[in-house]
Formats: sequence, structure tokens, C-alpha cells
Amino acid sequence: MKKNFKVFFLICIVAAFFLQSACSKKNAKKSPAAEPTASSDVEIFDEKNFPKAVMRKGYTHPYRWNKVEGEKVRFKEIWGYVLAERLNEWERDAPLTDIGLFAVEVDCYGNLERAPSRSLIKNFNGRVHLVAVCQSRSLTHFVIDARFGKRDRLVRDLISASKDFDGLQIDYELVPKLDGEDFAEFLRLLKKGLGSKQLTVCVHARTKKLQSDVEDYERLAKICDKVMIMAYDEHWATSAPGSPASMDWCKRIGEYALSILPQEKYIIGVPFYGRSWMTEGDRPAGAWQFNGSNRRLSENKVERIKRKDGIPYFEFETTVKVIQYYEDATSLVQRCRMYQSQGFSNVAFWRMGQEDVAFWDWIEIAK
Repeated sequence: MKKNFKVFFLICIVAAFFLQSACSKKNAKKSPAAEPTASSDVEIFDEKNFPKAVMRKGYTHPYRWNKVEGEKVRFKEIWGYVLAERLNEWERDAPLTDIGLFAVEVDCYGNLERAPSRSLIKNFNGRVHLVAVCQSRSLTHFVIDARFGKRDRLVRDLISASKDFDGLQIDYELVPKLDGEDFAEFLRLLKKGLGSKQLTVCVHARTKKLQSDVEDYERLAKICDKVMIMAYDEHWATSAPGSPASMDWCKRIGEYALSILPQEKYIIGVPFYGRSWMTEGDRPAGAWQFNGSNRRLSENKVERIKRKDGIPYFEFETTVKVIQYYEDATSLVQRCRMYQSQGFSNVAFWRMGQEDVAFWDWIEIAK
């Protein structure tokens, strides 16, 4: 009898354990903490909510797919920038009308170097433009000021390098502020030499008119066929954290641009890239004063200082908070729809290979 009672008692304990476990799991599923609220902007990493259809090139981590809804966005011209040394990153199914092949540079003597060949872009039926860059303020001054004797030869070389292309785009982003007239004349000579081929110029984003602006939209538009607005880098590596192109900022860029020129004179630039920042407290810096080093010793409770060849150094471990802004299909479609509603018909993406490839399902060429 006692033996049967012990067995019965043991069975009851086991049954109670499993019943309590089942109730806990059931309640956990109902817990509001387990799921974000309907109004939450938080997206939870969850593999089961990640559609297999979007597991394509570019995805390395599943996340809750914030599905794009509505109609596709349409533009007359869709430009994509392709790096000559990264042709394998170009999404061949992307609906592009134009490719900007990046880039031909200027060496320290004012001569062209590393001009990419048009033949690099194969099996593409649209237009291909050679993009020319000069990534030094002093060098830009040197090559566009006729007094140094380099400008006219550079113009001839750029025209020659463009002979197999449909157009030439000048992406000289560091024109000195006193060289506005020289830059305009440089563009006039290029347009004259290119003839019927398209000449476009890249300009920085503006939300208002600037004094002594070497990238004055109205002046450049009288020379070039189109002006490409680089509507990105609102925040950059050394700025406070934020989107490279916040929606409100982009809206104001569009409003200002259209107050100056008709939309057909513009190509509006959209970023595919993002940026990240570390917290200020332990962010590496270029140099430290002695007081700063001493303060770090104290703040991080360093107990051991080492020396190498008599030079003191110390080590410590710490954690940092990282904030990263990026673009996905949802944000890209939202930005493109905003530009479309403003009336822009031409858009350009910097650059191919950096994008959320699901975005290409939501954009098409206007017929």
C-alpha cells in the first residue's frame, strides 16, 4: 500500500511539473514583451519571418521583412554608378537606362590616368557615361586655371577618352571657391568639344542659395545638359550620427532645386550606402596629450604600465556603443516616391553593389 502511494505521489509531482511548464510557455507567448507593439519601429531579427523570396545576393542576416506596399516607382532615367574595378558587383537585372563608369582621374602633373574602357560594360543596351574625377583642391585649381597651361590639354584628353561613350560626367567636388569662372569655362570647352554627346556635372546638395557658389545650379545648367545633385552626405564620418540623407533634408533639397530650374535639367542622386559611429567616450583619436593619457589611465583603472624601448604604454579592454544608419528597400522606395511626387523624372544611385537588391523589384523605367 505504501509502495503504491509513493508511486502515485511521484506521478503527481511529475504531472504538476509538466503542467506548470506548459502554462509558462503559453503565458510567455501571450506576453506583450515577446512581440513589439503595432506602433513600434523596432524590427526584430527573426529567421522564420524572413521570406525565402528575398534571400538573394546581399543578404547575410535574416530580419523581419518590412514589406514595401503600393505601386512601383517610375523614372524616365535611372542611373547607376559602376566602379571599373568592381564590375562583378553590378546587379545585371537592375532596370537602368544609364551607367556612370567610375572613373578617370588626374595625376599630379595634370594628365589623365587610369581611363576605363567602354568595353568593360558588356550586354547593356542603355547609355554609358565616362565619369571624370579630381580629388584634390589644389590639383583642381592647377588643371582648370588656364594660366598653368594644363587646362586645354586636359580638355582634349577628356574628349578623346570619351569617344566611345555616350557622354561625359564631371565629378570635380573640390573646386576652390574663387575658381567659379574658371570651372564654368572648363565646362564650356568640354561641351563644345563633345558636340552632341551629353555633358553632365555633379554638384553638392543645397537647400538655399549660397554666396560665391562655384556650383551655382543655374549657371552650370546653361552649360551642361544636366546637373546631378549629390543628395547625400548630410552626415559623414566625423559628424554627429545620422542618416547620410534624411527624408526631410532630401525634401528640402528637392524643393530648392525645383525653385531654380525645371526638373528635366536635374538628375537627383540617392545613396545606397550607410555609415556607423562609435560612442564618444572611447572613440580612438589621432593624438593624445599627456594629461589625456593620464586621465585614461585613471578612468579605466589601469594598474600596469609597460615600456617598450623606454616608451610607456598601457592596454585596457572596454566596450563601445555603435550606431549605424543604412538604407533598405523600404527607405529607398520611400525616398524615390518623395522625389517622384516632387516631379523629378531622373534619378541616380551611388553606387551599384551597395544596395539592398530587393529594391530593384520596386522601381522601373517610365514608358
